[in-house]
Amino acid sequence: MFDIAHTPVAVTIAHMAELIDTVTAKNHRALGEVTDDITPFHSRAIPNISVHDYLERVAKFVCLENDSLLAVLVYIDRITRAQLHRPSLAPSPFNIHRLVITAI
Repeated sequence: MFDIAHTPVAVTIAHMAELIDTVTAKNHRALGEVTDDITPFHSRAIPNISVHDYLERVAKFVCLENDSLLAVLVYIDRITRAQLHRPSLAPSPFNIHRLVITAI
């Protein structure tokens, strides 16, 4: 069981990164590379840094606690729901880093 109050932030980041990687990989396989409806969140290429390493780097410079990380997941979930109306908003390897930093 995951106890958010007593779990170290590094463990939360690891779980969160695993979940985000799973979602973005499934979206990328299902939707492919978006070329016709690019959003400001899309990068030209998939960043070389993993979501896990990116979150750890952000946590190093910003005071991230478990409650902040949980809020990030809520925001990403809401964006994921918006993909029903605009598929290019689906979290993918091309936009997830920018979506995460925006949510933070």
